[in-house]
Amino acid sequence: MTDAAVLRDTQPTDVAQIAIVEDHGLLAQSLAYALAGRGITAMVVKDLHPDAVLDALRDRDLALVLLDFDLGDAGIGLDLIKPIGELGYRVAMLTGETDPVTLAKCVEAGAVGVISKRDPFDRLIEHIADVFDGRGILSLATREQLMSGLRVHRSQEAERTAPFERLTVRESEVLQDLIDGKNAETIARDSFVSVATVRSHIKALLAKLGVNSQLAAVALARRSGWVLGG
Repeated sequence: MTDAAVLRDTQPTDVAQIAIVEDHGLLAQSLAYALAGRGITAMVVKDLHPDAVLDALRDRDLALVLLDFDLGDAGIGLDLIKPIGELGYRVAMLTGETDPVTLAKCVEAGAVGVISKRDPFDRLIEHIADVFDGRGILSLATREQLMSGLRVHRSQEAERTAPFERLTVRESEVLQDLIDGKNAETIARDSFVSVATVRSHIKALLAKLGVNSQLAAVALARRSGWVLGG
């Protein structure tokens, strides 16, 4: 079969059983073709921007949506899991992601399964067919393991960012200025305030962060991944 024929066969149809939302067009078409050989009709969604994806899926009789985590310029699939689920469809992530926290967030959002692109193509098709038939759904034990890891991660994140949440808006702005390499005099000039006022903000933020120097405050912010407004 030619590429053109595959493309025609994978255009959205009213009889599709699976929708493939994947930013690698050749992979999406290959999956659709292989699934057709198993008697499973698949449609390939071409426009991956969120609104276009939802429009393409709406009012169809789909048993499953295969959703890529990384949709390139269109964003991340994680943000589409819930709205697709609200259309009444099961969602399985089709992804090369291996980070347990990322996968847990997908499950938390409503994904019923995670299918790895790292598998050989034949195994990939087997796994998709299993999820389609209801056999490849995440077990309760696997789901709880992922959720437990996510809870630990969030607890660690909260502990890491807690000192920065105590900063006032102005103290946060001064900290960002310090990170950007500005000294107290430059910050005062740019902010149209006195140097004494800036130094007062610096003293306060050092105390709240539990450090003794501006360099230590900057280092702590960088280690913690803190950003102004983050």
